[in-house]
Amino acid sequence: MTRGTGTAERRLLELTAPDEVVRRFRAAGWWREETFLDDLRRTAAGAPQRPAIVAERMLRPEGERRVTVTYGQLALYVERFAAALASLGVAPGDPVAYQLPSWWETTALTLACWRAGAVAVPVLPTVRAHGLRHILDGTRARVCVVPDAWEGFPHAEALADLAPGLPWLRHRVVVGDAAATGAVDFTAHFVRTPHERTAAGRRLAPLPGRADRPALLISVMGLRDAYTSVVHSPDTLYANVSAQHHPEGPGRRPGEVFLSTLPLTSLASLIYTVCWPLAVGGTGVWQDVWDPGRCLDLMAYAGVDQVYAEPAYFAELLTTQRERPRSLERLRLVLSGGRTSTPEPLAAELREVFGVPVLSAWGAPELGMGALSAAAGESQLLRGLEVPAGDGPGPVPLRVRGPSVALATWRHGEAVPVSTWEDGDGWLDTGDVATTDTGGGIRVRARAGTRTGAIFMVPVAEVEESLLTHPRVGEAAVVAYTDPEHGELPCAVVVPVAWDRPPGPAELREHLTARGVAEAFLPTRLEIVGALPRDEHGRLRRDALRTWLLRGRPGSPRPAPE
Repeated sequence: MTRGTGTAERRLLELTAPDEVVRRFRAAGWWREETFLDDLRRTAAGAPQRPAIVAERMLRPEGERRVTVTYGQLALYVERFAAALASLGVAPGDPVAYQLPSWWETTALTLACWRAGAVAVPVLPTVRAHGLRHILDGTRARVCVVPDAWEGFPHAEALADLAPGLPWLRHRVVVGDAAATGAVDFTAHFVRTPHERTAAGRRLAPLPGRADRPALLISVMGLRDAYTSVVHSPDTLYANVSAQHHPEGPGRRPGEVFLSTLPLTSLASLIYTVCWPLAVGGTGVWQDVWDPGRCLDLMAYAGVDQVYAEPAYFAELLTTQRERPRSLERLRLVLSGGRTSTPEPLAAELREVFGVPVLSAWGAPELGMGALSAAAGESQLLRGLEVPAGDGPGPVPLRVRGPSVALATWRHGEAVPVSTWEDGDGWLDTGDVATTDTGGGIRVRARAGTRTGAIFMVPVAEVEESLLTHPRVGEAAVVAYTDPEHGELPCAVVVPVAWDRPPGPAELREHLTARGVAEAFLPTRLEIVGALPRDEHGRLRRDALRTWLLRGRPGSPRPAPE
């Protein structure tokens, strides 16, 4: 819990669980006094040449794309980057934001934040200027690191334009052309300058007792039409590793190689390809640009033992592997993750093609990996994770409590974060809707409220507002629907201004893109209706829309929503 009522920074520094809870979780082995930095140092000392990272930089020349970083190299760069942050005035508890692709520098910077006592604020590369401003303002980040440009978007220019309105931001750091926007050059200041050899770098002493204190802020977009950060510690992240007990699950086998197809700045990839490999002395593997064929080649090259992906990615991997099978001799586990369950036909095909167990993972930013299941209705919660049993067979809002649950939530615009343990006895609302049983089993059915999206959380309110600026859109709503192959996706339900001239899907996507909506947030389905269902007070009935979408295939005739 928080001790004291000072500034937001002081409350963030002091957040932790009650002492009794800390002792109980440590006694159970779910939490520990060490951190992932101790894991890094231990492996770097005992096996410095062991690969810590194998990555592919798709935009480099063919012979220079694969990059291997050893434990010895990673430990050195973590010290260097931490000292570089300190030279920029970053102090313990300061938030440091970074919006970088899946590069080795992203991992080193994350660990460097923890080494310096700072709080890491990873931002998905798909977030554009509007969302980035909310995140930087809401988290009060002191430093923000971005590429000069990535996948056609000028990140450095966008950050430079935002900076005058962000009084907390002290430094802009750019990977690539920093001079064009007057930013700190990441390569020159972080990579090439041996800060660890300077007097200031040598004074960067280890910070004791940080395992149960805030280290990570994950921003969730679209949560109740607001931006919220969830606050994690090394302990809540470690609980994803220590409390997992499914007999066919990821486990803690020494030296295993983990690959995730999700962006490295997502919580899922941070846990699965940074924290988990460090905890077992293994290797994290990823691509910076998604390509299913090259991903399979990379899996074979790196000797991947287990792979984590959303159903949408696995559908592409299946097609590509059938066209040209790769030898994946070490692969032992396929982990299909998302906010709702993996469609069983897809899971069956994964088992057939890859010949290994397939587990469906349910997770959320508030708790990381929450449950694993080999079949629908057979989920196993992580040890220590509690869910209240439902009163009946119907779905209910899903609340959780346990060692992997975030320490706090911080709704952007509020003065201070709200401690999970102080104000709610450890219970936290995930925003999902599920059926539960007395044995602790769960089956996640849908999102509560406006929450929409599988791989990325869609900022529903912003997309709806942008849709309403189209001249032929009279009313609009964005709700979730479940695609049998790709999982949960956003659908735009539109009431046209003129029924004989409704806007088309390509036209609306082009309009949204022009207004700065990221491609990952664009609706993948369009339904034209005569009116939106509303209650007696005029409020939109999103549950009625979701039910209506389930009645038929996209585009098929059916009654209007009621």
